[in-house]
Amino acid sequence: MVFKFIKKLTEKNTLYYPGCLTKILKLDNNYKKILQKLEIPFITLEDTEFCCGSPIINVGYKEDFQKISGNNMDLFKKHKVSKIITSCPSCYNTFKKYYNIEVEHITQTILNNIDKLELKNFNEKITYHDPCYLGRYSNIYKEPREILKALNFEVIEMENNKENSLCCGAGSGLQPNLPSIANKAAEIRLKQVKTSKLITPCPLCYQHFKNNSNIKVLELSEVLI
Repeated sequence: MVFKFIKKLTEKNTLYYPGCLTKILKLDNNYKKILQKLEIPFITLEDTEFCCGSPIINVGYKEDFQKISGNNMDLFKKHKVSKIITSCPSCYNTFKKYYNIEVEHITQTILNNIDKLELKNFNEKITYHDPCYLGRYSNIYKEPREILKALNFEVIEMENNKENSLCCGAGSGLQPNLPSIANKAAEIRLKQVKTSKLITPCPLCYQHFKNNSNIKVLELSEVLI
């Protein structure tokens, strides 16, 4: 079933693609509300979409990735998708690198339309964590920080930030395969947090930090709704 936020499929459609973990954590509902507030027409393919294939290609299964990406492209063509907005840094990187389709990370979408949102005034200090696939791999540093500043957060940078940011430890299958090393990486990163709250736009970083920290960890959408 195609869940539509527009009256009907048009010749060109923008797809909101949350990514697997975002759906599992039910963070996708936040982003759908945000896109509606931004008055951006979009569709979703919740019951039919496949994984973007990032975990498969990252471990070297090129033929399997070709099958997954081919299935995705067939689905996108069927529903006349000409652009993808995704809230998952890993999905964004995969679509941009391996797919022949326009893709935008939702922090770009939000910042470009931020005047349409009724923003909360938090007036507090927070720490921002750069996810690997959004930062070093995709060079998206400004957008999430500008969004947080618009919410009147004072962003306190960690010792290692932006292109020098440390990994949360959960990516590339490390957490399920070598959890002790993954947890140690999270511990090292979390020691750099000097505030009571940590915000990140990556569902994997968000989940992993929450499982390894006593501080309050928030995913970006949680401060925007």
